[in-house]
Amino acid sequence: MSPDRFRTIRLGLGLTQEELAKALGLGKKTVTQYEIGFRKPGATVAIIMSVLGSLPEPRAKEFLELLRSHAEKLESESSRRR
Repeated sequence: MSPDRFRTIRLGLGLTQEELAKALGLGKKTVTQYEIGFRKPGATVAIIMSVLGSLPEPRAKEFLELLRSHAEKLESESSRRR
């Protein structure tokens, strides 16, 4: 996925880099690096972004909320184990 396509999808959903990062369980710096082409997203992130880009906006936002809730749950579980 090209940096421009990644950014276009994010902007089309009206998200900041920080909001997208949180939904994907990533850091804001990682999203920034994807968008400037410093790093390439792995297959999983590229697939998620491709799906988000293909869905109507309301469905994409539902999917993002689902991703965000699962990312937060996993982060919380990980914090408790430490």
